[in-house]
Amino acid sequence: MGGYAGSHDGVLNPVEGLRIASRIPCDGSTNFEEEVAFATNFSPGGWQRSFHLDAFENKYCRHVDLYFVCVVHGHDGWKHEWSADSGTEQGASRYWLNSCSTHESPDPPRYILSGWYQEAGQKAAWKQAAIKQVSAKPEIYEFSDPNGGTARLEVKRK
Repeated sequence: MGGYAGSHDGVLNPVEGLRIASRIPCDGSTNFEEEVAFATNFSPGGWQRSFHLDAFENKYCRHVDLYFVCVVHGHDGWKHEWSADSGTEQGASRYWLNSCSTHESPDPPRYILSGWYQEAGQKAAWKQAAIKQVSAKPEIYEFSDPNGGTARLEVKRK
């Protein structure tokens, strides 16, 4: 799932989310990826809830990316990379966290894990919730909606 708009209807606020990173250090010449599994659990009740993982991209290519030429460049911004929500069947899903922002770059990428909820009614806007890490081993993140529903995500690293 990809896109350059904010998560759902709302605009991503990085302060409300948490940074997440690959454990493989960026060596500046290669771009290794760390495979992770995201296991989500949403309590019954509450409002619709969702986890999102967004990656920051500098001047991404909006049209015709051939690696050596880009027809239309976009602006710096957060790219929606992965999501899971309480309205769909849950289970573990996989994602690969890059160790460097691009090939041959010395900079690590910026990933933000965020939590979202939607008040009753499908036309209601999605709102970002404050997310917190509740455990380091196992690596677990949680948030709750104002209606009492909770959401939990466990990151299982290979």
